[in-house]
Amino acid sequence: MFASARMAATLILDPAFSRVVIKSVALTLLLFAGLFGLSLYGANHLLGTYAIGSGISTSLLAALFVIVLVTILGAPVAALFAGLFLDEIAAAVEAKHYPADLPGKPAPFWQGFFLGIRLFVVLVSIMLLLLPLSALAPGLGSLPGIVVSGWFLGREYFEQVAVRHASRSSADALRRRKRGAILGCGLLIAALAAVPVLDLLAPLFGTALMVHEFKRYTRKEMA
Repeated sequence: MFASARMAATLILDPAFSRVVIKSVALTLLLFAGLFGLSLYGANHLLGTYAIGSGISTSLLAALFVIVLVTILGAPVAALFAGLFLDEIAAAVEAKHYPADLPGKPAPFWQGFFLGIRLFVVLVSIMLLLLPLSALAPGLGSLPGIVVSGWFLGREYFEQVAVRHASRSSADALRRRKRGAILGCGLLIAALAAVPVLDLLAPLFGTALMVHEFKRYTRKEMA
């Protein structure tokens, strides 16, 4: 797993990876910039030039609101937009590191779109369900969220990569045989997604990681 993680990390400097990073991060930042504009408009409309009785400017209130949103929703939003480009990342990793292998079957656009929506909904749901625990035990309360997110992210990213080369049933069978290793990879992705700023890269890193792991699993089974 760690060898695969190192190879996935080196791809960050690759031009193909950088283009996808720029597109997904730009969409994420554009969304939050739009939320900032709406927040600023709403604060000015509801509170006037200054927040009532506080002396805090509405622009500061809007900025604080968006910072909170980025902290809470940064990872799910990044996963939402990155879902549009995960197949592109998988293809870039395969072309760079496994040029002699048969290329994977490109996934249809709708598959990446719905994967992004599914990741967003599930990650937000996990955070909301574990919010009371996080409030009661700050720090420790986030550990169950990382574990649950890790299980889900490992499963989803591995299947996204595996179905480029195998049927859904074959991909599921391989995932079940390697469930422990895939969970470990998922935990690494979830830990990265828990770090502000790095959470924007987590979905792309996770896809690259799973390409290397898929290749490693299949080659071991063929040996």
